[in-house]
Amino acid sequence: MRQAVSSNVVPVPSFDSLPFNAEQTSSRTAAVLILLLLIPVLCLVIVPVGLVLVFATGEVRDAIAHHPLAAAILGAGLAIWVALFLVPAKRIIERFGNRRRVTIARERVTVADESLFGSRLWSAPLADFRGVAHHVRATLSGVRHELILVHPTRNRSVLLHSADAIAQSTIDRATALLRLQQVPAHELYLFTQRAAGSSAIEALPAAQAA
Repeated sequence: MRQAVSSNVVPVPSFDSLPFNAEQTSSRTAAVLILLLLIPVLCLVIVPVGLVLVFATGEVRDAIAHHPLAAAILGAGLAIWVALFLVPAKRIIERFGNRRRVTIARERVTVADESLFGSRLWSAPLADFRGVAHHVRATLSGVRHELILVHPTRNRSVLLHSADAIAQSTIDRATALLRLQQVPAHELYLFTQRAAGSSAIEALPAAQAA
């Protein structure tokens, strides 16, 4: 689950003791607004392509028969053009059912993700994380402050807390509880060569997610 997707964290963490438990859900209001803006754009892209295919069926068949390479290139171009809009639409639809449960206990981080497209459970040693970053993000609802547990593999970083403002004392409690340092927010955007399936991250059997 991308950090920009999860925006609501309950309960509000105190960072007093382990185990740390948090449940994160996506902002449906933001997803609806973006989807409403995207629908007209999708229509402008998909409808003309569909009309061309409907009214030019014969020409399309002749082109495929006599100029297969040119037809293949044109078809690939149309498919890529439509995908450029369908992929963001799919991600927005995913927000309606996204839910993440984070548990930090016994020096290990366990994350359970649920969405409209299925569920996933993974775990990683707490020692593998680089630290805690205070990240400020602009959203449709305004500016949000986030505390993120930063992993060297970018998509494994975990949102711990989200609020309109986060005091330094809260950050200090989080780093003390997890025995990690505070790291700059720009580390969230660093790329890593570590493979997603490295030994440091273990995908847990689906049966354990129940």
